[in-house]
Amino acid sequence: MSQDFKPIDDPGSEHIEGVDPDCMDHTLQRVQVSPERQRSIVRKFDRHLLPLLCVLYILSYLDRGNIGNAKIAGLQESLNLDDSDWSWVLNSFYLCYTVFEWTNLLWRLFPAHYYVAVLCICWGAAAMCSGAVHNLGELIVCRCLLGVFEASFGAGAPYFLSLFYQRHELGLRVSVLLGMSPIANCFASALAYGITQIRNGLEPWQYLFLIEGAPTVIISVVVFFFLPDSPGSARFLDEQQQADAVGRLTTQDRTAKDRVHWKQIWSGLLDYKNYVHMIIHFCCNYSFAGLSNFLPTLIEDMGYVSVHAQGLTAPPYLGSFICCLAAAFLSDRLGNRGLVVVGFSTIGLVGYLMLACVHDASADGVRYAGIWLATCGVFPSLAINITWLLNNQGGDSKRGAGMAVLAIFGQCSSFVSSSLFPATDAPNYTRGCAAGAGLTGLVVVLGAVLHCKLRLENARRNRVHGRVSEEHAIDVTEAGDDDPNFRYIT
Repeated sequence: MSQDFKPIDDPGSEHIEGVDPDCMDHTLQRVQVSPERQRSIVRKFDRHLLPLLCVLYILSYLDRGNIGNAKIAGLQESLNLDDSDWSWVLNSFYLCYTVFEWTNLLWRLFPAHYYVAVLCICWGAAAMCSGAVHNLGELIVCRCLLGVFEASFGAGAPYFLSLFYQRHELGLRVSVLLGMSPIANCFASALAYGITQIRNGLEPWQYLFLIEGAPTVIISVVVFFFLPDSPGSARFLDEQQQADAVGRLTTQDRTAKDRVHWKQIWSGLLDYKNYVHMIIHFCCNYSFAGLSNFLPTLIEDMGYVSVHAQGLTAPPYLGSFICCLAAAFLSDRLGNRGLVVVGFSTIGLVGYLMLACVHDASADGVRYAGIWLATCGVFPSLAINITWLLNNQGGDSKRGAGMAVLAIFGQCSSFVSSSLFPATDAPNYTRGCAAGAGLTGLVVVLGAVLHCKLRLENARRNRVHGRVSEEHAIDVTEAGDDDPNFRYIT
């Protein structure tokens, strides 16, 4: 695909000699950037930006997801918590996470290296403090603080990537980033398996929180010095590359970091597509949260002892990460998101049906296979759905608003999953698995409908306004994705 973008006649987009690279994103750049120069810039983003965000994502999911491992490592018994208490522990995190997910917009207002470094210190400290609690109230306070500080990073990191990569480059990068969550769960399971062997000193669940929270605080120093604030201020690019990095993003509204376009925000809040993506995220996030919190318990109730259950959760998560990468490559190569979401959600649906319907004690192998299919189907669908939303927003501010809609309301399914796997439903947890099957089936339907709707809209625009080349530069500042030259990724 050619990436030579033609200059357009826009007096506000001309490059001015002597402009400081840190301020280059204050104007909409229309410059010609050769494919070779673009590839060099993307490689540098892939080497310097993406790995750092991926490490942060792993740490964030270690700190939030270790509650499930801590449960079977003795936390619930040590604090004398019943099922109702445990639901409050889980929901306290998700409540604060949901309420504060609008803060992804703050990535646009504050320098990222300052903002994210402070977030790392705060959520790492909250995670470590969870290892020092003595009762339900203290644990809930720690989980609430963890939810507040992780909320902005979890929703903001995919949005932040969209400020550096073009639409057709974003699928792989966002999927790699979100694929860190199953990798984190995989690593957490393996780490928990080792930590539960410690028999001296503190309780195993206390070591879990302390050991997994400390690296987050330490890496804040790396974030402060190495995380770029914008393409035009990345220190690992030279001055010409900084200008090219801004100029090649010609389909995006490149505005000052401290400016928010309210017209775009209202457009994002009123766009029906964002609410379809929100419902898809709601359905996927049910499994995303439920599997993170209860997968060790599901496996333990198949008859495995705690330490073996910790270890057996790792392989399905590793498989789901590989599927995330496969889904990203496939969707980028095809230029298609909807059918990939439908395909992988169908796999997840089959897995949940196996878990909900197979109750024979001698068929634990079938149930474990169902866990594999559920994790390998749902995680890629969630990642590609977020990429799909980011691809089809007209402007950075609308993109932030769309992510806020998806994150705030889509996150609410976490509360549902927290209460549908009570110990009284052991060992099959039929209600929780049946709900997972129903919600994953809804993803299949919604993904197919939205895919068809966007294809029809693209066809209508081609018929009315003519076809648009892939190299055509589009200023989405005013019209957004309603611009006649804008084409949706289906």
